[in-house]
Amino acid sequence: MHDSTGRRLRRPIHWTAFVALVLAVVTTLLGIRAVFAVHAASVPKPYEVKVLIQGKQNFNITQERVDAELAEHPVRSSQPLTVILEDRWLTGDELLRGQVPDGQIIISSKLDNLDPNIQDVQERFSGVGLAENLTSSKEEHTDLRFGIEHAFIKNVSVGHGAKAVVAAAQTASVVLDKTVTSSVMFWFSVVALSAMLTAAFLASALRFRSRWESRHRRLVVAQRKLARVVLDLEALEATYTATEKSKRPEGFTKAWTELQRLSLAAARVEDPLVSDLFDRQRCLSKNTGKQLTAFEATARKLTSLADSLMGAGSVHAKLVGTGSTFDKLSSPINDAATELLIRLEDAPGRMVSGADLAELRRALGSLLDAAQGESKQANAVQTWSSAEKQLADITARVIRELRRYPHGKRPPIPEVTAEHNQLRSSLGLPPLSQKGALYQLHVANSMARSILGDTLETDQKQPPAVKKAPVDTQFWAKIFGTRAAGNDEPGKLGRIKIIGLLAVLLCASLIASGIIVSSVTKKPRATYDGSGQGMILEIDDKSGLVDESEIRRYMEEDFDVEQHLLVAVRDAESYLELQNREGSEFRESTPQSVQQTIWRIKNEYKDRLDPDSAELPEDLTIIPLLITDEGQGIMPGLISGAVISGKASWGSTTGWEYGSIFESSYPSMEVAKAAEDFATVLKRAGYEEPDYNAALLFWILTFMFFFTVLNLVQLIKYLLGASLRLNRFSRGSRALGQARRQLEQLALGLEDSQINAVAVLGASESGRADEAGQRLFERALMMAWREAEELSTMSLSQRLSSDFGARTAHLQRLVALLDERDADVAKRAKDLVLASRGAGGDAPKPVKLPGEQ
Repeated sequence: MHDSTGRRLRRPIHWTAFVALVLAVVTTLLGIRAVFAVHAASVPKPYEVKVLIQGKQNFNITQERVDAELAEHPVRSSQPLTVILEDRWLTGDELLRGQVPDGQIIISSKLDNLDPNIQDVQERFSGVGLAENLTSSKEEHTDLRFGIEHAFIKNVSVGHGAKAVVAAAQTASVVLDKTVTSSVMFWFSVVALSAMLTAAFLASALRFRSRWESRHRRLVVAQRKLARVVLDLEALEATYTATEKSKRPEGFTKAWTELQRLSLAAARVEDPLVSDLFDRQRCLSKNTGKQLTAFEATARKLTSLADSLMGAGSVHAKLVGTGSTFDKLSSPINDAATELLIRLEDAPGRMVSGADLAELRRALGSLLDAAQGESKQANAVQTWSSAEKQLADITARVIRELRRYPHGKRPPIPEVTAEHNQLRSSLGLPPLSQKGALYQLHVANSMARSILGDTLETDQKQPPAVKKAPVDTQFWAKIFGTRAAGNDEPGKLGRIKIIGLLAVLLCASLIASGIIVSSVTKKPRATYDGSGQGMILEIDDKSGLVDESEIRRYMEEDFDVEQHLLVAVRDAESYLELQNREGSEFRESTPQSVQQTIWRIKNEYKDRLDPDSAELPEDLTIIPLLITDEGQGIMPGLISGAVISGKASWGSTTGWEYGSIFESSYPSMEVAKAAEDFATVLKRAGYEEPDYNAALLFWILTFMFFFTVLNLVQLIKYLLGASLRLNRFSRGSRALGQARRQLEQLALGLEDSQINAVAVLGASESGRADEAGQRLFERALMMAWREAEELSTMSLSQRLSSDFGARTAHLQRLVALLDERDADVAKRAKDLVLASRGAGGDAPKPVKLPGEQ
């Protein structure tokens, strides 16, 4: 399309279309990356962690046992790692600054730092030395070395040797893994969020395009109307000039002046409006919408003025076409009068006298004769006006007769179009009033329909009257309903509603995301609703101080997998070094004593240990219970065959680390508590914190839910609209097919209709109305054919519009009216022939008229 200067105009594209395109590419790349990341989780990591044992180690740790454990449970990592267990302390550079060879992790088997009183030794720290190249920051270096150290210490504290070293290596492999997360939940959320954002921006771009195309179609239609008027201006000017000044009615001159003014104003507005419509910033603005609406109204008014001026000019200037001009005025009067005559003639009994019906038909014939208005007839307007007045008077008489009968609620009276009044004004006729023939005929039809009911086919084709809703219903509909058709933007109440719904949706998305993230990242916790199910309890108590039933009575946890628990009851004073706390009645021990006690008790059950690894079976746990001379119980720790890695812990290890102990007056309760802690530990075994940011996942899920619901709402609205359009399309297509079949029947019987209306009824005394009505019937039939042909050639997109349904409904009503008129003419022609054949006294015989089977 080009503007008036020849500049090519390009359709504006909204910025959201480009964003949607970029996001579509990003979504595709993220989807590919997600596939590779998730697939990588099923592929073994490329490197195997090496574990070296240096020096002489305690806790049954040897290189052979570690290698055997690694052979059974290999540890793999995403980068080369070497874990070295040293029997020495670490220097400050090794521990704090990571000054160890690249890829190495040095673990000191010394559980305590060197005595601080010794100053001249650099190797003085216990812990883990982590190579600097394995971490990206000092804070990360500190966190990771503590995590590896704790994995070693908390497994050694329960009696593990080689397994403790392998657990530390496994923890190092996990915490130092730099690969992208392989979580399906995370990648699904990321890809889904990107896809939903793409859909949201695409929907916005498509909405922009749809709204622009709607305005563009409206502009094109209005431009066509304006172009038609501009092309006809010379002919209109010739018609106006050909009319003598003395014979130009005031309305005719006024219409010509208005036509010139409006056509000039529309031509001036057209080019700026086109420029605004093709400008991306202004094409959908309110101001452009108002200008387009005003331009459309001007184009419609110009078309109406041009049509009325052309018709009126042919009458005033005595040019060819006078008859067609009056036919435009007479056609609605003829339709209304024909409907009334059919209703009253088919009515039971004699609602209206036969003389009045014959007079009504003669008056209609006079009006249609006057509508032929030959150009040489100087008083064509006065003749037609007189015939109209005569018809109105007779119709008023019929109305008075109909008032005698009881009737129900009267159907609404159709409104007269502005084009009809404009044409009357151009011809110098007064505007249609309640005393006019057309209005009186509508009133008579309404009264007859309220008395007799819907007796005509056209009655069923009439659209139902819309009832006005109560004030309160209108108010709430205004708030919660959709905006009216044709409005490009919602009003203030609509904006408030949209903002409120979006706020509610955002809150719901926040809540849903919080619940999901909490459930995904939640650490296993104690339930306190069990009874010791899955626990096989064995008590090694030669003194009989502990009762199994008491232990089970205090249990509030269950074991998911069957576990053997061995309670080793020993004398506290024989195994622990106990000493009174200064200034306290409670006693304490030392870390060394607690550690020695745990390993001493473990070594007492060598028959339960694996001979190669010197480890307990994974389903066996020893619970040491030390009984003091006063009969109180002390729990120094646990001895277990289970291995714990990740963030899980064995509960309190204060006895192992600090020598802290607690003397309980309820030993059985302490055993039950230790068993409960162990059940919780097994639930946490292997738990690792997610390898992605939980806060990031929360916000990703929040916006994913938000845009998903938003897009679903838009999809539902589109599907509902598409369903409505499809229903309208199917109804309109069926109606169009039915109308075409009826038109074909009417066209095939046109010759018979001409014989009935002209040759048979036209020869009668009141046949002028039928003969003239035949001319209007044929013209209306031709118009209906053209409308049906145009509707049949419409594209699918045009048929899905609301205009198609309205036009097919109008065509149906027009065809129904033509069919009723044709049937009425055939019926009356047959009655007339039968009556004439029996005029000589003979009984009338059946007769077949043209068109009958």
